[in-house]
Amino acid sequence: MRREQAERAGQLLGVHWTTVYRLRARFLADPRTSALVPDAGGRRGEPWRLAPAVEAIVSSVVEQWFPRQRELAHPVLDTFNEVRRRCTEHGLVAPSRNTVARRLRSHRGQELQHLASLPGAAIAPGSFGADWPLEIVQIDHTQADVLIVDRFTRKVIGRPWLSVAIDLATRTVPAFFIGMERPGAGTVALLVSRIVQPKAAWLAHLGLQIDWPMAGLPQRLHLDNAAEFRSRALRLGCAQYGIELDHRPVGRPNYGGHIERMNRTLMQRLKGLPGATGNSPRGRKARKPEQRACLTLEEFERWLALEVGERYHHSEHRGLFRSTPFSAWQSLVEQRAPRQLAPGPDEAMKLLINFMPLAHRSIQADGLTIFYIRYWNPVFVVWREQRQRVRVRYHPEDLSRIFVSADGRNYVQANYADLRRPRITLWEQRAAVRALRAAHVPRVSEEHVFRAIGAQRQIVEQAERSARRARRNSKAPPAAPSPELQTRDSGQPTEVDYSKPVTPYAVEIWK
Repeated sequence: MRREQAERAGQLLGVHWTTVYRLRARFLADPRTSALVPDAGGRRGEPWRLAPAVEAIVSSVVEQWFPRQRELAHPVLDTFNEVRRRCTEHGLVAPSRNTVARRLRSHRGQELQHLASLPGAAIAPGSFGADWPLEIVQIDHTQADVLIVDRFTRKVIGRPWLSVAIDLATRTVPAFFIGMERPGAGTVALLVSRIVQPKAAWLAHLGLQIDWPMAGLPQRLHLDNAAEFRSRALRLGCAQYGIELDHRPVGRPNYGGHIERMNRTLMQRLKGLPGATGNSPRGRKARKPEQRACLTLEEFERWLALEVGERYHHSEHRGLFRSTPFSAWQSLVEQRAPRQLAPGPDEAMKLLINFMPLAHRSIQADGLTIFYIRYWNPVFVVWREQRQRVRVRYHPEDLSRIFVSADGRNYVQANYADLRRPRITLWEQRAAVRALRAAHVPRVSEEHVFRAIGAQRQIVEQAERSARRARRNSKAPPAAPSPELQTRDSGQPTEVDYSKPVTPYAVEIWK
């Protein structure tokens, strides 16, 4: 069922379009019209079935707290958040939002309907709400307001790009990714795979010990209309794992309010870092962030992991009615845990492959060629005889291997045909090709590409060595002054014979 069909059916039935999907699933599981009859919503004439402690909290919130809150924009949601906060404080399992809504209707009756009909009480157009962890995950990119330096030369290399995912139900951050290159399909693949996988290996790589349990397969990704979010690789990967894609309307940023607010919060936290540029160019020359910048990309990633995992996840959130995102995740996971992949590195690698950028190629007699680089695997002989057109998945940060499939499901790894070649990135390959074309090379080949990349790397390495040598010389004690420039006892400098060479860094010393 397409989204347009579900929306049309929802208009005819007078329900939300997501309810249409739930009704359809219920009917397919039990193909009888009686399966679509709504539940009675409790036992008539009998007491509520909540635990006594939870019942006391719900009654206190509905009868005492709610009447004093006359300006609530979302009465049901805010009341449910207050109930969940109090239950979390007492170590109790909070009831569902529907239970709280039914209790409100029972106790307040027409008053709640009147409040819901007031101007501004409805949910803003395009906003989203979720009930369970990873039900809806929003993803967006932004350029961080801080300057990053090179780890060798400690010179400014630019502002990094930050890709963040936020879970709407709990406001937690399932994953983020930092890179210096503008985000593309490869960045989205790495971010989605980091959302799904446990964070232990990533945190161990950063040298951190943080409790970061947010992991699992999201049910739905809410995205903007950037090219990397409409790539074929992302669509096929999401279809493989049953993840629904939802793109916000063009020019309507309020449809992504949660992730936009999250990005703004993180940018506010960056203002105290050395090298922070601020969110406006006004006053940037006076601040001179280039002179104060000192964080490398790895150090910035470690800082941001601590900021999100230790500070943000354990801070009170206004959208959760002063509950913390971490406690909201724990309480909701106990009721409905997100879908998990089978543990193991093989399943994690398969997930990453299914979201990598995609290309189609034909097998030639000497192997498979892509990006002017030739790859080989023994199975290519069979596919060559069958005249198979194959799918190629590649990692933009590592072109030393690719993953090839003839049926679109099972992938084999293919390495360089010439194993002496070094590992390169897609950005290095593109830069080398641009340089070769600028030099009017008549025919670009694999040998030309790797030779150009090798020359570029030698230039960078030489520059780094020169910078390190200059730093060492600047820390060494100054050289002794030249004899030609020593002073006499009279305090007057001697005459210098300019026909003779003077030693470097000579100085005149005056008494």
